Amino acid sequence: MIDPLSELAIRYGTDKFGYHDYTPNYHKLFKHLQAAPLRLLEIGVGGYQDADRGGQSLATWRDYFPNAQITSIDIQKKTFDLGPNVKIFQGSQIDHDFLTQLSAERGPFDIIIDDGSHQNAHVVDTFQFLFPLLAEGGIYVVEDVQTAFIPRFGGSVTLDAPNSVGLFADLFERLGLASGAMNGEIRAMERYHNMVALHKAAPGPAADLWASNAFERLPDAPRIVATDVSIPVGALGGAPIEWAKPEQLGIGIDDTDAIVLDATLATEWSIRSAMARLHETGLLVLLGAPSAALESDLIARFIEVDHREIAVNFPQKPLDDLATLIYGIERHYDGLILIKAPNDYPSNMKFDAEQPQAAAAIAEMARVLEDCDQEEGLVSYAGIMTNIHGREAARPWLTRLSGLDATSRNYFQLAAGLAQRDRELEKAENLFAAALVQYPDDAGFTLGQGSVLLALGRTEAAEARVVATLAVNPRNPNLHLLMTRIAARSGNHEQSIDHAKQAISMCPAARKPQAQIALGEAMLRAKRVPEAEATFRDALTVKTRFAPKAWRGLSTALKQQGDATGALEAAQKAAELSPQSNEFKSWAASLSA
Repeated sequence: MIDPLSELAIRYGTDKFGYHDYTPNYHKLFKHLQAAPLRLLEIGVGGYQDADRGGQSLATWRDYFPNAQITSIDIQKKTFDLGPNVKIFQGSQIDHDFLTQLSAERGPFDIIIDDGSHQNAHVVDTFQFLFPLLAEGGIYVVEDVQTAFIPRFGGSVTLDAPNSVGLFADLFERLGLASGAMNGEIRAMERYHNMVALHKAAPGPAADLWASNAFERLPDAPRIVATDVSIPVGALGGAPIEWAKPEQLGIGIDDTDAIVLDATLATEWSIRSAMARLHETGLLVLLGAPSAALESDLIARFIEVDHREIAVNFPQKPLDDLATLIYGIERHYDGLILIKAPNDYPSNMKFDAEQPQAAAAIAEMARVLEDCDQEEGLVSYAGIMTNIHGREAARPWLTRLSGLDATSRNYFQLAAGLAQRDRELEKAENLFAAALVQYPDDAGFTLGQGSVLLALGRTEAAEARVVATLAVNPRNPNLHLLMTRIAARSGNHEQSIDHAKQAISMCPAARKPQAQIALGEAMLRAKRVPEAEATFRDALTVKTRFAPKAWRGLSTALKQQGDATGALEAAQKAAELSPQSNEFKSWAASLSA
């Protein structure tokens, strides 16, 4: 059975369980606080730019902490209501004036969770500003620190500043020094797959390593081996301790649940030997301050907890074999705990549903949702099934959602997409129409309904729908591209050209070739062939996945102008770039003949 937080996460459909493996570690961090009247701040609501989307994790925290005041911020406006215990504010995580006012009104926060932009510069700035405002004894968690290795988020393999893992690795090292990290404000750190948790110091005696709940991972009657260290009476639950010499780690000790070493005497060799002597799951405890040489190795272990993400983004980077065995690392002012357990959960950037840990998580989701009528969880799981196995795998879940009269965006997107795949166009049109009742003038649902209406031959209805939404979203290039097709179907070629030109002016650079191809095709229909040729050639100046279609359009323009050789060469180029297209092959063959 899974922990209660993970079960809530499944029911509410937050990706903190499933695509990520966060909630088991969150439960470890927070279970002693469940009934407390604490104040929690989560940065990032989810749902991207849509005001009515997101909030799955906030609903999870609301139910997990029934006596808590939950606050969240997002750069986008959010309009939904999650009850009196949850309040959402619009603002930036790097706006210091906004954060100061928020903390004064809703803080000081006992828990802060950064699930915001994940841009390294933002993560670093937010932490450095908000951690001092965190309540004494509070916990600060940063999710998705794998972006420290993703260039588009400002990450790098060398952890060039500003970098989240680079910052926390530095604090990890300084925590072991006499002065402590951040002038003693940090009393402990925990590192797991894609996340880091920092515990803020509180007045009074500092809790030491032996107070860690990591020891709850040990079995009821653990085998514990220690070498030349002082262990307080009653530590480790009073379990008996076997004493050994350090050199015995290499030969005489096996199948151990916990090993305790003197960090001042430990070496990289003794760390590796001890890890090999532990069961598949176990604890390696290092008491005291490691040597400089061992410290360097421990920092590497801290960084490589996210070895999966490093491998995805920098496949040539050599990684240590220990990385797959160290599930987590804790550092306290008086030592460290290395948690040995399988650490190979797949990267969400390259999710592997067949990896054993991920497969077990997905199976657990199905079990929890068997008797669940929570729309968010069911639609989230339907999305996961679609992404992993294709649309057909989502059918039973979408059928259940239909019986619940589901109204979420994701439900309509998945259900209408399945209907389109099945060529059930009337059903798809009805779903898009129902979606537009819930989300009036939504560009995505309008595109879906307009395309289906066009396929059904209901051109006037398609035009009326798209025109109405364009009045609200006049700068949506996809709506203009659909109007290009609708106008062409109506025989209004000049209007088709006008919409294609508007789409080009609004498209980001990467999408412009698609709009240019639509313009070229509109110009061919309007018999403006030289202009069409020039437009297709413009589209080919940028290397994109649309190039085969641009070559095909250029071939037609050249043929209509009597350039048979150029037309054939362009057609062959299209077929070469898109060998799976029978249409391109047939066109090239006809020109060759």
